[in-house]
Amino acid sequence: MPASAKKTTARKPAAPADEVVVVESELPDADAELDAAQAEVTGAAVTVHHNGTTYHLPSPLDYPVDVVFAESDFEAVRIVLGEDQWQEYRKAKPTIRDFQEFNEKINEATGN
Repeated sequence: MPASAKKTTARKPAAPADEVVVVESELPDADAELDAAQAEVTGAAVTVHHNGTTYHLPSPLDYPVDVVFAESDFEAVRIVLGEDQWQEYRKAKPTIRDFQEFNEKINEATGN
């Protein structure tokens, strides 16, 4: 008995999903980027305000070289702030969320 050929039909493409994906992205802050670039070029200190406290950071090119060897963001921020400012920050008993916000402010202010 000969094998019969199976008839195949082309499938219609699936209808587009009803779900809409919204991608939120922040526009870069041109003023902050300019300030960070100027601080790097001139060697000016950088000021970061967080939760009512003002922190003073060196220009990124004046960071202690140990920051290059930091194994975490926590260690890097501690090195950049210096021990006195790090202890001041820790007095507020910050959460991980708070640290993330603080780290973002530092990165934005320094152009990183």
